[in-house]
Amino acid sequence: MNGGRVTLADGALHRAGRPFVGVGVNYHPSPTGCDYWREWDGARIDDDFRRMAAAGLNTVRIFVFWGDFEPKEGAYDPVMTDRLRELAGTAGRHGLSCLPSLLTIWMNGQRFDPSWREGRDLWRDADMRERQRAFVHHIATELRDAPNILAYDLGDEVIHVDPTSSAALGAEEVRAWWGTLAGAIRAADPDALVLQANEASAVLGGHAFRPEHALPLDMVGLHGFPVWTPFHIESVAARKATAFLPYLVRRGSAHRPVFVDEMGSYGCDESTAAQYLRAAAHSAFAAGAVGTAVWCWQDFTTERKPYALRPNERHVGLLGADGREKPALAEYRTFARRVTGELAGFRPLPAPVGVFVPEAEPQNEAGYLTPSGSDAPAAFYAHLLLQQAHLPYEFTSRDADLERYALVICPSARQLSLPDRHRLAQYVTSGGALLYSTGSLLDAAGDEELFGVRVRDFIRADDTHAHFTWAGVRFPLRWEPGPIPVIDTAGAETLAAFADGSPALTRHRLGEGTAYYLNAPLEAQLNAPYRLEEASWHRLYEAVAEDAGIRVPLTADDPSVEVTVIGRGDERCGVVINHAPEPVRTTLRSRQGDGMPETAERLQLEPKEVRLLFWHGNAPAHRLSSRERTEEGQP
Repeated sequence: MNGGRVTLADGALHRAGRPFVGVGVNYHPSPTGCDYWREWDGARIDDDFRRMAAAGLNTVRIFVFWGDFEPKEGAYDPVMTDRLRELAGTAGRHGLSCLPSLLTIWMNGQRFDPSWREGRDLWRDADMRERQRAFVHHIATELRDAPNILAYDLGDEVIHVDPTSSAALGAEEVRAWWGTLAGAIRAADPDALVLQANEASAVLGGHAFRPEHALPLDMVGLHGFPVWTPFHIESVAARKATAFLPYLVRRGSAHRPVFVDEMGSYGCDESTAAQYLRAAAHSAFAAGAVGTAVWCWQDFTTERKPYALRPNERHVGLLGADGREKPALAEYRTFARRVTGELAGFRPLPAPVGVFVPEAEPQNEAGYLTPSGSDAPAAFYAHLLLQQAHLPYEFTSRDADLERYALVICPSARQLSLPDRHRLAQYVTSGGALLYSTGSLLDAAGDEELFGVRVRDFIRADDTHAHFTWAGVRFPLRWEPGPIPVIDTAGAETLAAFADGSPALTRHRLGEGTAYYLNAPLEAQLNAPYRLEEASWHRLYEAVAEDAGIRVPLTADDPSVEVTVIGRGDERCGVVINHAPEPVRTTLRSRQGDGMPETAERLQLEPKEVRLLFWHGNAPAHRLSSRERTEEGQP
């Protein structure tokens, strides 16, 4: 394999000085599944890797089952390590980078425990911590001379080996564990990149294995499947389904580069799976993912663990069990060709909108004062509304440079600490625009200094607060059981009111900036099936952004269509994705700057279709590139 090790610079991967995007698959051989280290078939692996390379892939993610490689405590099996080196060499001959997942115990919902662990805690037992450190150091030592190791994953979804224990760890404990293992790998292989991969709970859950704590790592690995979310995604074909993966990427990328090392779909037919993969992969790349790996390479013929208990895990490959290429492989091949070819080096551009996620404060002693409910839906639905409004955005936090955003959105906050309030007030005073929606009577509602409002009382009769109208749009609300705050203005102006006359949306001038206060958890209350289609919710964001002076270079008039502009030097590419399960006809509009005319072009987009528009400078040459026309079969 030519080009040497993959490196990380400015949040992007490179090899031999050229941009590199990982495009790959997760791999167990079909006949042997998780037993492949003990039932070795080098010829089969060689053939599989050859086919991967022929499909345009450049990465294979493999799993180092700890129990196979360390069958007795402290004793490594030399046959297994020889096979590991052979596998890496085989991958290298076919031009594939390897992403080995170490400390593999958890797989497809079952444990493959080393027999000698005997239930000892991975994080709190000192002997187990040492065994992990020694093991990852051993594997990195064996592979340090392999030029095609992309990165080491410390352990795939290892939090599920003992979820009670992992959930009890604090941020410092997780950072220390990551730091110890990453340090052991780098001591053996100084050029190594290190990540640790978890499913969506790394963003959505309450444990500490989160991107914001991942300072000891080079990247974070995230997994996103639309069937496993708390967001009431209606189907694999639904709009929300293909928008979920880029949401995870955007959340993680606020802290560390994100490698999506598991993606795909369950519970659908092959045509739906192919369309899902097309839209989700392109959207994840546009959101900033530095690599993707589909779960998984081929359907399994083995019927052993874990497939005996979870037989549906046998049928989610890009190839059928008989070697037939499924439609999803054709879509992934096209994606791979694009991101390693014409899109190589394109990255997200600085965004004018920041989504402020309040700091998670310790609640161990709060008792009944702990706010009820979950913070997870608010940020996801803010992502959807921004995507529908075609507003470029990034996730941000208290310690970030908020002043570089023209608009900051704080969606459906259930708790806003005093440090968060002070930081947002500083941002507004310096000239920023803030849109804040409240999610709790006592912990997040009302702020006379920042928002120019105060809480008068609360009510339980949600009929008086059932809707409000602003910017020509009626916004119906569904309140969760609990107290509904009633506010009065205290310096702010009322932009919209509820039926009882109390303010629903206010605007307050503070210093050089503006603070909008929405007295309703707009984003959080969208978390119900089909609720997103009930109103033009995104118009609220559009109107506030317009008032903040935000003008974006490319938009569409259909909220189902994502328009994300990415850049490479002075080159621009508009990634246009129809997230809807049905065809749409939309008008793309380009804005060429103040005083310049707006241009428009009509597009017909099939379900989950992706188009790329290329231009130089500030404004799109509003036509499909010749490369895209050829791929779409257009003259």
